[in-house]
This record gives sequence, C-alpha cells and structure tokens, in this order.
Amino acid sequence: MAGFLELRRNSEKILEELEHLAKEAEIAREYEHESSIIVQSAWRGFRVRAHLKFLHRCAVIIQRWWRSYKARQLFRKKLKTHVLQLRLKYYDDKAVKIQKIWRGYYVRKYVLDYYSRKRYLAGLEAKNEQIRIQMIEYREYLEQREIDQQRQANLSKLEDEARRTHYLVSTKVAPGIYNSKYLDAPKEMEIILRSTKFQTTSPTKPMKTMKEDEIAEISRFLPPLKPKPQGPFRPSEDVRYQRYRPLKPSLRCETDYFASEKMREEIKLQEWTDRVHDDTFTAGLFREKPYPRMLHGEEPFEEPRKLEQLSLRQPNKQQWISHKGFRSLVHGIPEFDKLEKTYMEPHFYYSTS
Repeated sequence: MAGFLELRRNSEKILEELEHLAKEAEIAREYEHESSIIVQSAWRGFRVRAHLKFLHRCAVIIQRWWRSYKARQLFRKKLKTHVLQLRLKYYDDKAVKIQKIWRGYYVRKYVLDYYSRKRYLAGLEAKNEQIRIQMIEYREYLEQREIDQQRQANLSKLEDEARRTHYLVSTKVAPGIYNSKYLDAPKEMEIILRSTKFQTTSPTKPMKTMKEDEIAEISRFLPPLKPKPQGPFRPSEDVRYQRYRPLKPSLRCETDYFASEKMREEIKLQEWTDRVHDDTFTAGLFREKPYPRMLHGEEPFEEPRKLEQLSLRQPNKQQWISHKGFRSLVHGIPEFDKLEKTYMEPHFYYSTS
C-alpha cells in the first residue's frame, strides 16, 4: 500500500519521465530502424553468399565427376578405335607380305623366265650399242658433209671472185699484186687466178629468135611499169570511186508527191482504231445550245456578179486538169544537181582496198 501511495505521489514525475523517454525513443527510432535494416541485410547477404558458395562447390563436384565419367567413356571409345586401326594395319601389312611372297612365287614359276629375260636384256644391250655406233657414224658423216659443203661454197666463192678480178693476174711483162718480187713464192690467189679463165659475157640473141622461156627469164629483170599512165589522167582511185559511187537521189525522187496527205490519213486511221466508240464525249450537265450566228452571217450568201468575179479573180474549176489543188514547187538548182556527178576527192569512208 505504501508503494502504491509513493507511486501516486510521484505520478507526475513518472509521467514526465515516460514522456521524455518516449520522445527520446521517437527521436532514435529511425536511426535504430536503419541500423537494424543494415544488420539484417549484412546477415542475409552473408547467409545467401554462403549458400551460393555451397551450391557452386556442389555444382563443381558434380561437374567434375560427370566430366571425368564422359572423358573415360570417350577415351575408351578412342582407344577401341585406335586398337582396331592398329589391328587392321597389322593384318594389312601381313596380307601384303603374303601377297608379295605368293605373287613372286607365281610369277617366277608360271610367268617370268629368268634366263630368257637375261638373254633379252643382253640382246637389247647389244642392239643399243649397235644403234649408238650407227648414230655416231651418221653424225660424223653429217659433220663431214657440212664441212665439204662449206669448203665447196668457199671454193666457188673464191672462183667467182677470181673470175671477177682476173685482170689482177700476172703477165710476162708486169707481175700482179699477188706475185710480188719481194716474196719467195706467189700467193695462193695468184695460182687460182692462173687456173681460172676470164668470164666473158655471152652475146644477146634478138627477140625474134628467142624462145618463150628465155623471153620470160629476161622479162623478170625488166623494171616494173609505173602505176599511173603517162598523160593528163586522174588517179585510178578517183576514177574507181566515181564509177562505183553510191546513188543519192534528190528529195523530190525520194519522197512521194502526196506523202503529207497520206501520213495524215494514216494518223487519222490509227487514232480511229484506238477509240472505244465514235460518240462525242459529253459531261452529265452538258446542254445543247443553238449556235449563235454572227451579224454578217445572218444574211444569205449571194453569188458575186461577173465584174466582182473578175476583180476577185475567182478560179474557174472547170478548166482544172485535176480536182486536187496545185502545188508550187521550187525548180531544181543546176549546181546542186551536179553534186557527186563530177570527179572529186574520195570521202573518208571510201576505201581503195
């Protein structure tokens, strides 16, 4: 009871302390709340990281065991393939050796004869030696023939030179240049000049007594004829171009007299064929209106009198030769008609080949 009374006496102080504590708690509530959140986030992060680390370690262990299992399977498969290849290679090598031995035995027994092959090779060697000797002899023969031909050509050339220079031979009165008095013996050219005879020109026969072959032989050495004959003649290219020049008719000859009318008719026909219908196009609100006549058109037309006809020069259509109108055309100019009808220089497109 005494305690209750004590509390009752100090109730105001207690209330003030409670209010003060409540205010302090309210002031520190946000800070404590944030601190608790930080502590919780740190603790939860630690737990989550520890759990993830545990899961990663477990996954690594599982992968290690699974990969080792797959690697052992792959290794066994490759080892099996390699062993199979080694066995096949071993069997192939042994089969090749067996075939080699068997084929050698079969060929030696039924196909190849060693002694006949030896005789064939010996005969072939002898034949090759014989052909080689013949080829050597033939080569020596060709070389000797070439030397003889060269020597003969040199002798012929020397003889021709001696015939042309036969005037240099020595005489009883005066020695030649090849027989000098300061030499012990004459030169070889002097002996050749003495052994050759002087070449004289054969007298020419008259053309009447010559044969055709001789005339043809002489005509080969005659000078060629000039391409342009002597006289006031034009070049052959100009004459040929003038003769074969292309035909160029005038405009009057190329075109028709009624070409323009014919073209108009063709255009009209082409336009008519392209039409959908021949009716005149009219809009929906179109209304036909009477044609308003002009003042000078309201009076009826009257034929002019004779005096007026003479003054107006009205044509008399009864005297016309044709019902078509007369066309006035310019007469041809004589200078233009002479174009490319006389001699002139060939054009650039003309080739004389």
